[in-house]
Formats: sequence, C-alpha cells, structure tokens
Amino acid sequence: MGEPPASSPRRDAQASAQVSLWADLEIFHAVAASGGLSLAAAALGLSETTVARRLKAFEARLGLPLFKRGANRLIPTETGLALAADAAAAAEAVARFETRAKAARIRDDAPVRVTATTSISLFLTQHATRLSAASGGVEIVIISTRERLDLARGQAEIAIRMRRPPQEPGYFGQKVGKLAQAFYVRRDADPATAPVISVSRDVSSRIEQHILAWAAGRPIAARVGDSAARYESIRSSGAVSMAPCFLADADAALVRLEEPPEATADEIFLVSHESTRQRAAVLATLEALRKLFREHRGRLEGRS
Repeated sequence: MGEPPASSPRRDAQASAQVSLWADLEIFHAVAASGGLSLAAAALGLSETTVARRLKAFEARLGLPLFKRGANRLIPTETGLALAADAAAAAEAVARFETRAKAARIRDDAPVRVTATTSISLFLTQHATRLSAASGGVEIVIISTRERLDLARGQAEIAIRMRRPPQEPGYFGQKVGKLAQAFYVRRDADPATAPVISVSRDVSSRIEQHILAWAAGRPIAARVGDSAARYESIRSSGAVSMAPCFLADADAALVRLEEPPEATADEIFLVSHESTRQRAAVLATLEALRKLFREHRGRLEGRS
C-alpha cells in the first residue's frame, strides 16, 4: 500500500498527537520549573485544576510518574528530573525559534533596543543622536534597568552589562572598557565634615567596603544604590560619596578626592544574540557602540 493521503485520518491523528505533546511538555516544564501547580498555572494562564488534570493525563500517557506529591509542592522523581532537563531544552529551543521568526518579520528600520544600567544609560543618552546617525539613522531605544533582560527571547537587541556575558550558545560578548568611580564632594563642602553616603548592601560590596574604609568610623547618612543617584546626592546635598568619573569629572561644581580605585571599577561588556544580529541596523549599532566606548575610554576610566 502507498502512503495515505495528506488529509487522511491517520495523518490527522498523528498531527493532533504531536500538538498535544508540545502542549503537555509546556505544562510539564512549567510545573518542573516552578515546583508547584499554582505557580505553573499562573505562568501559563490556566486554572490550577486544568494544569493538575493535564499533568496527570501526561503521566498516564507516558506510563510513569514524573512527580511525587508532597504537602504543598511536587517533587520530581529521578526520571522526572532527567525529563525536566529535556523539557527545559525544548522550551528554550521553542523560545529561540519564536524570537528568530519575530526578528525575521521586523523591518530593518525598526528601533534597536539597548538595555543598560542607569549610569551607562546616562552615558549613552549623552551621545544618543550620534549613535543613531552612526547606525544609519535608526531609532535607538535606551532601556535603563538593572534587570538582565533576555536577548534570546527578544526583550532587547543589545545589552551593555557590567558582568561577563552568558556562556550559552548564541551569545556574543566583547569587553569594551571599564566604568570607574571615585570619591567626590562639592567645592563648597568640607569633605572632613560632609555627610557620607554609601551604597545599598545588595548593589556592590566592593564599593561599600571602600566607602566604609574611607569614612574610618564616621556615620553613614544614607545608602543610595544607583551610582547616578549618588552623583546627584553629592551635587545637591553637599554629601561625599563615590560617583562615576565620567559624570562627576565633567561637573565643575565637584572636586575629586582621590584617584579611582581599581578594586571598585566595573568591566563593561557589549552583548548581543544571534537571533537579532542578522539585522543590519543591529550590526551597525553594535559597531557604533564599540567606536563610542573606544573614543571615551579615558573618561569612563577616570583618566581625563
């Protein structure tokens, strides 16, 4: 017998089973990743009852248990753990597929989104029009956030990060400089008596330790996590603290009290992902950013 027609009941049943498998894998992955039915249901936009029913049917279909039912959580079995890794890889592959398909639909003159910390975002805004012109006139969207937006999922096209880029396949990273900070005070304030502002403990232990050592027992008046906000507190309230050199050195109202310590400097990495690097506008923006950081390396490192 030959192959059944394209619209035969057997082919339709096979296609339906394949669609069901993808849907069941999505539910299994959500439960395995979150550890509970309620969190998985919220992530999928389904009711907890639906997720529980579908998961039970999936286990019955496979003929093996994937979880042990605990008091308030589901604990993966040994087999469940192994299959959860495969499900996570499948979910990542689907997300990568969707991102590439979306990128292929985007017009090349669509905005290029660049995510960075607040201090680097301020640096970029100082040169935003030049970046746009050097990128062929494309609109540059600067997203200022400490959150690590997911380039693989299309949350941004380019990231400028202060930590080494992800090592997963598909990412491209390049070190483009350092961001140095130093102690500053307003010219009309006495650094020996000015209030001391430190950083939030969850932001940078290196900077906090340096500020505490410099203060030598003096009380900390406030803690400000964002470096650009610390710069503003120095110039507005007459406090003494550490601020990015490229901001504070350009302010005639401020005085630098020391050379920027190497221990508190952050390396700057330019990160992109293969899913959007195919766009000419993204490649042009990457090159414009490389050139910008090269030309202003001295300012960013506090050497000018």
